[in-house]
Amino acid sequence: MCELNLLDNALQLYGMTGAKAELIRHNENMTYCIDDKFLLRIHKSKAGFSAAPFYNDINMLKVRESELKFLEHLKSNGLNVQSSILNNNNELVTVLRDGTVATMLTWLPGRNLDKGELSEELGYKLGEMLAKVHIAAKGYNADYCLRYDQKLCQRSQELFLYLLNNERLNKKYYVIITNVLELIGVKLKQSEANYICLHSDLSLSNIILTNDELIPIDFSLFGYSTRMLDFGSIYCFINEANCRLSIIKGYEGLTGCKINADEIDIYFALQIILGIVLHYELWINEDWFYKRLPEWCDETFIPLLKKYRG
Repeated sequence: MCELNLLDNALQLYGMTGAKAELIRHNENMTYCIDDKFLLRIHKSKAGFSAAPFYNDINMLKVRESELKFLEHLKSNGLNVQSSILNNNNELVTVLRDGTVATMLTWLPGRNLDKGELSEELGYKLGEMLAKVHIAAKGYNADYCLRYDQKLCQRSQELFLYLLNNERLNKKYYVIITNVLELIGVKLKQSEANYICLHSDLSLSNIILTNDELIPIDFSLFGYSTRMLDFGSIYCFINEANCRLSIIKGYEGLTGCKINADEIDIYFALQIILGIVLHYELWINEDWFYKRLPEWCDETFIPLLKKYRG
């Protein structure tokens, strides 16, 4: 089905035929604002965006149900997040004619953060927001969701081997990335007993500012892992050292947990690699990627290997 037919089918199944729909973005989902009241997500990724190595044949309908139940759990524990909207059959998840899954949430008014406004004060608030997510997540158990663990690192290594064998990745970078994945996989295995459900994709576009409050949105890639993975995703858009330190202080202030800043570097590196895994079909043909990849290796991956392997 084409995008327009998918949209019409979804609106019909939510009893909203003829509603105003504005496409917000299309990455892992086609995301629409509906009548300025609801957020419709048609879970069909754009060409070149693939989360297949992440999910490893997990039932996607069950994954989306788990995500929405996770949001309900967070909300019941005091976190300001979106609420689920049931379809005409009072179901959390909707299956469209072609088998594509769709979900609907309430619309949260607000705006995305701008990188230019990042400061130590805002960093502290980001740390507090992250602490609130992790505190509210306690006690939630999902049978169907991603696991950011050693096995995911191993599946990612297989992808990079495929790229190497098809002459789409230089052997030098293949060796560096796969060695880093091996290192991170061991660290993830060691911390497995402390896994909790995380957002895992806290980019600028997935945090909104509303009524002077920072709110996480789009839990599409939520899953189990060490809480350091969420720090790693935030670090991907914050480079300034004092701002990063403020994030840690904000988190520690609410949780009372001491955060090892050096450990975050491991999961910052993992988030970069996972970004490549998700977007490789798009990025592999872009000139900027071949400029940025050596920089990631020199600035992040190689120092990490030297630090832990000498």
